Amino acid sequence: MLFVAGCGGIAPAAGWAAPTRMPDGNILVQVKPGEVRAIAPSSGSERWHFPSSVKTEKSSKRVSRPVKGTFYAAPVFDNDRTYLVSYEGHLARIDRSQGSNEIANPWTVELGGNVVATPVLSGGRLYVLTEDGEVIAVNTEDGGIASRTRIESGRVWGSPLVSGENLILSNFDRKTIYAMRLSDGKALWSTGKAGASISDVVASGQNVLIGSLDGSLHAIDTTSGTPRWQFTADGWVTGAPLVAGDTIYVGTMGGSVYALTLDGQQRWQFTLDGTKPEFRATPALVDGTLVAASRRGVVVGLDPATGQQRWRSEIADVRLDASPLAVDGSVFLATTKHALIRVDASSGATLTISSPGE
Repeated sequence: MLFVAGCGGIAPAAGWAAPTRMPDGNILVQVKPGEVRAIAPSSGSERWHFPSSVKTEKSSKRVSRPVKGTFYAAPVFDNDRTYLVSYEGHLARIDRSQGSNEIANPWTVELGGNVVATPVLSGGRLYVLTEDGEVIAVNTEDGGIASRTRIESGRVWGSPLVSGENLILSNFDRKTIYAMRLSDGKALWSTGKAGASISDVVASGQNVLIGSLDGSLHAIDTTSGTPRWQFTADGWVTGAPLVAGDTIYVGTMGGSVYALTLDGQQRWQFTLDGTKPEFRATPALVDGTLVAASRRGVVVGLDPATGQQRWRSEIADVRLDASPLAVDGSVFLATTKHALIRVDASSGATLTISSPGE
């Protein structure tokens, strides 16, 4: 995981950015460090490839070039624009004309810091959080850096949440969750009640949910930062919880998936057997089946009301750190070696859509 070697930093890896569905319905997935491919979910055929299908805009004041490095952060979409940011801090905007598979790369920016967390869009700006805790606001039109803000030093690995006029994020080293006002970068509140977290921040009504390495899921009031409740699980909570209707689903590195009420009361617990049955990723709810993928390739389909196992599939020789993507009755899994695997949510049948380096 990203906190091996005593949490000293990210261990050498190829990047585990999750597959992401584009506005046009295609899936964008990393195929090798610094390269992505748009794939039709039904057929698995390639629609376009970046950087090989890039068309440089000569009128751009910036030099267009491929993204250097590997992706931990997932792509961010804004209509026909896609933003990619590598761990090495290279941010690129790629544009695709509507109805066309030809793309252009109008600008690329070097941020000057490592990036793990997926950025967020708000008000014509892309907010990128570096590994050392800096919040960089980038103008989406020209790639100009509007501001750089650091409330406190320390690593930020989970994606933040835009809530109204504020940005809510977690600082791993400081073991704090805080809200930053987007207009001026001022801190509005901070709490140290949630422990060290690498989980994305997730909205749930008037609260935000934070998974923690203290083995708990925490609910924090969005407005004041007041802790609302804490659910203690059987291991580290590294993946973001899934909020679906009146239920919260969350997996743990202890090998369990829990269903909770919106006020943190347990409904059921499913525990995977085997050696190191770790759930790092967020579960996916697909056509009435809850699909959870363990890091070692065991994928289970659960009854979302009871937690009863409906099916179990084992994918050999993979590591699954990225959260699954739910599309049309299936989930798509990206391995750390950049294979893309489709799992039928009703039966658990698996199919490799693309292999590493293809």
